[in-house]
Amino acid sequence: MRHARLALLASSALLALSACASEPATWTYAPAPSKTPPPSAEASAAPSEAPSGNVAITAAGVKFVETSVDVPAAAEFKIDFDNQDPGTPHDIVIHKGDVNGEVVFKGEQFNGVKLMVYDVPALDAGTYAFVCSIHPTLMTGVMNAQ
Repeated sequence: MRHARLALLASSALLALSACASEPATWTYAPAPSKTPPPSAEASAAPSEAPSGNVAITAAGVKFVETSVDVPAAAEFKIDFDNQDPGTPHDIVIHKGDVNGEVVFKGEQFNGVKLMVYDVPALDAGTYAFVCSIHPTLMTGVMNAQ
């Protein structure tokens, strides 16, 4: 039974090919345009493609993908914050020491999916906590300024 189906399929394919070879093409196929808009230039940079010297932090699934990052001490730096949670607001707040420490930086809250670049002032050498102020029990990380 299986061989009969394969033979029928093969003969149908040969018949179709021979018909195509004898007749000139009168139509062409063009795929339908994509319904998905191209990504904006702002959101196109993946965290792994962060410009040199920038720190990449990603939010996905209401958590930080990177839970520990190293940043330069005593120098301004940028955080490329990639919020991959559609329609969900996130931000990054940096605390000196741990999450109960003094706030040394507070980034703008914004809905995903979007990439936001934060300009962070120079931090003294040491350990800092970074947290999403909207989801502080789910989204925390450690920042080492060295």
